[in-house]
Amino acid sequence: MRLERGSGVPPIADLPDDAPIVCHGPGFITRARGHPRLQAGLFFDPTAFRWSVFRAQWGEAMAATDGRVMTLAEARDVLADGSAAFIRPDEDSKAFDGAVYDGDSLARATGTGPVSDAMPVMLATPVPIEAEWRFFVVDREIVACSEYRRWGDPSTEGAVPYAAIDLVADLASRWSPAAIYCLDLAATTGRIGVVEANCFNAARFYGADGDAILRAVTASVLSHHPS
Repeated sequence: MRLERGSGVPPIADLPDDAPIVCHGPGFITRARGHPRLQAGLFFDPTAFRWSVFRAQWGEAMAATDGRVMTLAEARDVLADGSAAFIRPDEDSKAFDGAVYDGDSLARATGTGPVSDAMPVMLATPVPIEAEWRFFVVDREIVACSEYRRWGDPSTEGAVPYAAIDLVADLASRWSPAAIYCLDLAATTGRIGVVEANCFNAARFYGADGDAILRAVTASVLSHHPS
């Protein structure tokens, strides 16, 4: 298959020359970065979308209150006594899934593929998670939200609590990793905190109002990149 010059994107028929284009879909963001016509509609900075940066900016609002960043090799050492911990890549990558691991399961999850012992990871004490919600933030304003998991199972029918909405509004006013992004929150033992921020271009809508999201994203992109 012939690719667009300077990118990993297949040729796109009738690509307009006079308007920004917003890409959306799993795995598309890394292939579209650097494309001269698609860059205006991408909302991802790998230096900002890192758990360690979220913690630095949002502090104690993080769900993993005792989370700490270390190398993968150091995380293996922590688990050498037979304990288990929640571990995920610090960067926004799918090098391995964030999950609760013991030493053996972490070795299996990271034993293949491009995973280095020097990779920075986040390690935290596992906590029970009651519910998780996704918020869509455009120019620091919440435009839609949805529950997406409850007690570990997919769920889009639950109401989003006002406390979570208020927290996201406060966090977005303080700092945002991009003009357009998603923010995931979780209810743990007695509190609500930030799980992570996600790149909008690859984020699922779940039960959020897709029309409201697309209207807000379109208006934002056009205001920043007028034709």
